[in-house]
Formats: sequence, C-alpha cells, structure tokens
Amino acid sequence: MAEAKKPRVLFAVGDADWKYTRGKFEKLVSRVAAEERFDIYVVTHDPEICDAFNLPNVEAICLPGTPMPLAPEHNVSMTELMIKLTRDVMFPDSRLHLWKVIAMDDYLGSVQVVSHPELPIRPDLLVCPMMGVDNNSSATAHFYSAMFLQARKAGMPIVGLEISLLGNKQTLAASLADAYAVKTEFSGSFLVSEELGIAERVSVLTPEEAYLLTCRNDVHLDDFFEQEKSLRERLSIASGRPVVFIPHHVAFVYEVRELLRGLRALPFPVSVIVRTDPNIARQGLKERDIAERVYCDELAALPHAVVDDQGGWLWSLLLADVVLAPAHTVFTELASTYGKLTVVCQGWGETAWVNDHLYIEPHPVRAVHAVQSWLEHQAIRRKSLGQIISAEVSRHASGISIGGVYES
Repeated sequence: MAEAKKPRVLFAVGDADWKYTRGKFEKLVSRVAAEERFDIYVVTHDPEICDAFNLPNVEAICLPGTPMPLAPEHNVSMTELMIKLTRDVMFPDSRLHLWKVIAMDDYLGSVQVVSHPELPIRPDLLVCPMMGVDNNSSATAHFYSAMFLQARKAGMPIVGLEISLLGNKQTLAASLADAYAVKTEFSGSFLVSEELGIAERVSVLTPEEAYLLTCRNDVHLDDFFEQEKSLRERLSIASGRPVVFIPHHVAFVYEVRELLRGLRALPFPVSVIVRTDPNIARQGLKERDIAERVYCDELAALPHAVVDDQGGWLWSLLLADVVLAPAHTVFTELASTYGKLTVVCQGWGETAWVNDHLYIEPHPVRAVHAVQSWLEHQAIRRKSLGQIISAEVSRHASGISIGGVYES
C-alpha cells in the first residue's frame, strides 16, 4: 500500500520577524518538522533567511519582491479607490472617518506596489506572523500581503502567529487569518472579544514555543530544545500528556508521600517526575534510592511515575506543566517564571498567590485540587504549533470553514 501523502505546510517569515525573534523562528519550524507529520516549506523574501534554513527536512524558497513603477495618475486612482472603499468606515465611538486618518499619513505619496513571484508549490496550509507595532518593515509588509493573497486565491487556511503582542487594536492583520496561535491568554481573549476568531480556533502556545516567538534569549530553554526528544524517550513521556514535576528533598519525605498519594485522585492520567539530586546521600544511600524505596507503593499506584537524577538539572522541569513541591527551592522560583503552575505545599503555612503562577497551599488534598483545576482549565488550552496545524489541516480537509472562507 502506498504511503499516505503528508500535508504541505508553508511558513512565511519576513525580515522583521526574523530579527524580532533573533532567529529563534528557525527552531520553531524545526520542532514542527521533527514531528514528521507534514512536509515543511519556508518562504521568505530575504536570501539570508533562506540560507539559515539549511535543514534536511525543510525546503526553503526565496521570493524577493520587485518594486513596480507607478505613474502619478496611478497614485491618484488608488487614493480615490481607498476613499471610496472606506468612506463609510468610522472609528468606534467617534465621527472620525478612517480614510481621513490614512490621508493624513500621506497615502497619496506613499503608495507602493511590490510584485512577488507565484509560489512554486501548492501548500495545504499557510503559517504567517501577524503584523504589529514592533514587528514590521516595508519589505515584510509587502511580502506577507502577497502570501495572504496567494493563500486566499488557492483557498488554503491560514494560521496567524502572534509575534508582537496583540491587544492594541491593531486588528487588520489578525482579521486575515482563520486560526490563531498566540503567546498569552490575554491575547487569545482579545481575539475572541474583538470577534476576529472563535474560541475553538484560538490556541495558546506552550510556554516553551511561545518563547521562540519572543525577542529574549534563554540559555536554559535553548539547551532544553536540544535535549527534549531524547529526554521524553528516556522518561517514556509521550507528547501531549500532562506532566507533574516534584522536586524531592530528603527533609520532606512525609510531605512528598502525601502529595504522591493525593495525585492518585486526578481523574485523568498524568506523568509524574520525582527529581532527586545525584550528589545527595544519606546513610550510604543516594537520594534516588531513598525515593524509590520509600515511595514504592505510591509510585506504583500512579499511571506513570519516574524518579530521575540524570541529565541537566533543569531539563525535566521544563518538560513539566505543573511543579508540585514540599518547600520553596530554586526549582519553584524558576518554574513560575517559565509559566508553570507552581504549588508549594508546606505544612502549617499560609494559603496565598505569590504571583500569577506561584501558589502556596499547606493542605495536600487542596494542593492537588489546584493542580487539577489548572490542568483542566488552563493547560488544556496550551498547544504546540504542530497540534494547531494538524487541527486546521483536518478541518480544511473535512470542509469546515469560517464565514465561507474555504469549503471542500
């Protein structure tokens, strides 16, 4: 039997977004390509970006733009058309016409037309950044416009990527997409409240992939991306399954046992990682040996649990969705900054939110309830870009559309 044809996914990347992400956009594309579910293509207007995608499983296409000369009468005609098409459009809660604002920005003298060649392939889906305040350039704007136009003519769905944060009323670029991959819950709510997308088509990326769409650099995350695949294989953790990370400490054996017992009440399977320090020993036993012996029954009662003391000390934490700890440690402080729900269950303590992701709860049962609520209502909305693309390809193949944009 012939092997099923993989969907073709095309990533568009302009020079503005390449600079904004400091080249990390390449790692995001590489992660999707590594899933081996799609044939991945990258299209750009910049030859240097094209050269950067020198990957065996990604085909890069360079389509530089060519400015088209315009006669004065062309500028006048296009200005008149702009006014005609927007003459009834006014800013909300005002009497200010949109065309007057555009005219004040010297529309007549700034009209540019740039021609980009047609795509040499016919993709099944386009992934394209949404333009914002801090991720735009003239070359990128013309390039993305050409890609959006070609995608619409071909009837292919478009997934819009959030680079510069949304929420500033810049809705034009966002309105061109069918589905969205955003970096924050706020941005997702913004798209839904502005009626640019429906909740089912707006997904929040995992914190790790959201990082690849930011301007910051993090050596810990960069190392993690290099190790994630082998780490999942070593710990037998499938992609998509929730992961609870417990930083162990020999002074809190009773507390860790109570947390492990509490996790049995979760109504869905999770993977639990108990992280021990390979350099700590008590009475001739390594901390890992202590954990495996003391929590033998509790670990066996869970769907999947491992005791880990190998590899980089931070890698398994970055793999997790939730950190459940018996005390404040370097793990809990770092985890909350990486967008992990971090619950510190310290007996005789207070109940309080320290920040958006760090919660203190002294009772193990209530601590596990907090974990369950987070996984059900927050983590479930976080998806990898590969999952988002796969869902859109399936919708398009089945003929589902938004507003008649595409139908089978």
